[in-house]
Amino acid sequence: MSWLAGQKDEEDEQDNLGVDWVLQYEFGEIDQAQAITEFRALIHDLSEAGLRVQVRHGHGTALLVCIRVPRDHLGNLVHQSRIKDWLFGITHTLPDGDETAVADAETPSEEIRSVYHAVTWQKKIGGAGITPGFGKWERVTASFPLHDQEACRDMLRNWSRKTILTSQDLDAIRALFGEKAEYLQVAFYYAFIHCYSLFLVVPAVLGIVGWVYLGPYSIVYGTVLCVWCIVFVEYWKVREADLSQRWDVKGVGRLKVNRKQYVWEKEVKDPISGQIKHVFPGWKQFSRQLLLVPFASVASVALGALIVASFASEVFISEVYDGPFKSYLEFVPTILFSLSLPAITSFLTNIATRLTDYENYRTQDQYDLAQTQKTFVMNFITAFLPTILTAYVYVPFGSLIVPHLDILRRTGYKAALLNGQKEFEVDTSRFQQEVIYLSMTAQVLSFGEEIILPYVKHTLWQKWRNYRDRKARYGRKRSYSNATDLLLIDPPEEAAFMTRLRSEADAEEYNVEEDILEMCVQFGYLALFGVAWPLVPLGFLLNNWLELRGDFFKLTLECQRPPPIRADSIGPCLLGLDFMAWLGTLSTAAIVHVYRGPIHEVRLSSLLLTVFIAEQAYLGMRFTASVALEKIFSDTIRREEARRYAVRKNYFAASLARSGSSSSGSQGSPNGRLRPRVRFNERVNVYGSTEKEPSPDGTPSPTKDVPEDDVLRGSDREAEFWSGQSRDMAADAGVKLIRALTPKAADNLKLSKEA
Repeated sequence: MSWLAGQKDEEDEQDNLGVDWVLQYEFGEIDQAQAITEFRALIHDLSEAGLRVQVRHGHGTALLVCIRVPRDHLGNLVHQSRIKDWLFGITHTLPDGDETAVADAETPSEEIRSVYHAVTWQKKIGGAGITPGFGKWERVTASFPLHDQEACRDMLRNWSRKTILTSQDLDAIRALFGEKAEYLQVAFYYAFIHCYSLFLVVPAVLGIVGWVYLGPYSIVYGTVLCVWCIVFVEYWKVREADLSQRWDVKGVGRLKVNRKQYVWEKEVKDPISGQIKHVFPGWKQFSRQLLLVPFASVASVALGALIVASFASEVFISEVYDGPFKSYLEFVPTILFSLSLPAITSFLTNIATRLTDYENYRTQDQYDLAQTQKTFVMNFITAFLPTILTAYVYVPFGSLIVPHLDILRRTGYKAALLNGQKEFEVDTSRFQQEVIYLSMTAQVLSFGEEIILPYVKHTLWQKWRNYRDRKARYGRKRSYSNATDLLLIDPPEEAAFMTRLRSEADAEEYNVEEDILEMCVQFGYLALFGVAWPLVPLGFLLNNWLELRGDFFKLTLECQRPPPIRADSIGPCLLGLDFMAWLGTLSTAAIVHVYRGPIHEVRLSSLLLTVFIAEQAYLGMRFTASVALEKIFSDTIRREEARRYAVRKNYFAASLARSGSSSSGSQGSPNGRLRPRVRFNERVNVYGSTEKEPSPDGTPSPTKDVPEDDVLRGSDREAEFWSGQSRDMAADAGVKLIRALTPKAADNLKLSKEA
């Protein structure tokens, strides 16, 4: 029977006990009185917004506030969100019922999104106004929903058995995590990497053929690669529009609320809609955006100078220097570059963030767009400049430049040692060797650094914190009362859940921006330098098969679950793909022209003519691909247009029926059926139908028969968890924990006891 106990423990650990949202409050750096005041204000604002709370202790001087939205309130928030979608033209089906109706969420992400709005939106629009890390909530260090453990494990298990993901798998990602996370795309990112990986099959197969029969710098393979890049980018634009229509998020940017940090100068009333809008003058924002030019210049000079210095040092040691310790000194430039790059990048990123803050964007989407543009500039320089220097400076002009780097011979230092050294010769294979390294070895190292190393660090850190907490708990004497002592010890039925809760609270936020920028950089490598080694696409294809599953592993096991905020694209990275496809066409033409024959025979005029012809071919191919793909792969868009037509036709027919009727009763509201009240299922089968099945025992929903009891009694453990504390009791429990966990208070108590 031991396996039954193990199965029960696993189910207990996966059970979220009805917790919709979690806040972590850190009070270790402030005095006890201020911590109590801030915590009471936090509980007050949450309760005032109609949310239920439970308080538990976290790691160290941290409190975990578990939040639950009453089911009727949550259902109404879902209904209000759908009405807003209809008013702004996001969807074209008017939700049934009036403003007080209660609707059932179709997906977990829709439900959690409404919870997120209830916690974070400003009070004047129905939220609690909790903005972590900003203003008076500066010490709210984490705000997140809990992972659905069972759904995540099912998806990992299904993905491990598949070679190619299906549309159903992408819909499952969207249902579980939403179209967007932390204002950065999640479902769209997985759709993009899946589409990109499928497209890589074509150049990977052709690359094997080219490697066997054509060799590097082939005109045929380079032409095919350029066409492939253009077709892929144009297809993704159509695919992205198709997904935004399929997931009902097209134009969702119009729904975005103002950022808390947005500073407006005047209020303007819309003469048509009557809405009051907060406006910041466009000319002021544009003048601030012009600061991007000096920032890009400073970033380019700083990073470029570092890369050029490192590159020159590496060339000098490997190609010119032939003295003692050469085998060791070859690694010095790379080590110095690796150590200094994070500091410089962090400094420039802080400047970029402050500059974006100064530009004062109204919505978070606009803010992230500006921030990503600045990040893209830095990523482009650090990722591509070393290989560009090798391809266009070292190999063509190395015989002219490198002798000037021979400082030892020019200064006469150790001349006797260098007299026997042969004259310098350019290593023409250096460029291809770098491309091979970037497409194979660097991908493996990046996967280990991104997935494996953080998981090991997080696991070891959690074990250390758990050990330290157990040691502190065993060494802690009785603090104030039996009630306080009970708050410091997890009940056996909550132990597994609280361990997972504390682990997720300490986890990092999932930054999908890094993942999607990584894919853009990979696409850039292929577009710019893929013609140098035909097997580059094959290496990227194998890497992406692991990357797709590794990123989902990281999302579900290493990071907090992101709030499912909606978006209708992958954001500014789409512009980066367009830029890479254009630059890749010019680069491929230049590389083939320079490296196909003897480099010393290349003429600048013929090179410029080749690049010009390539650019014209790019423009023509891009136009052709855009028109053709929109006509071939636009079924969803056509269905959406037909749906809009049907809505207008039905509205016209209803208007004719009302005008032709003499009964005043026909002017009333339509006879619509209210959707059932929402029932929150913690374990959602994201692959199954969204229709609700009756419970096995035939018992009705508690919220239907007893509306005043807003606690969903899905299990006895869940009911016990939420029946323990009222609003005042939750605040008092937090105060007791603050007093017990404050180091100063504990020391004073110990001294008083000794006295």
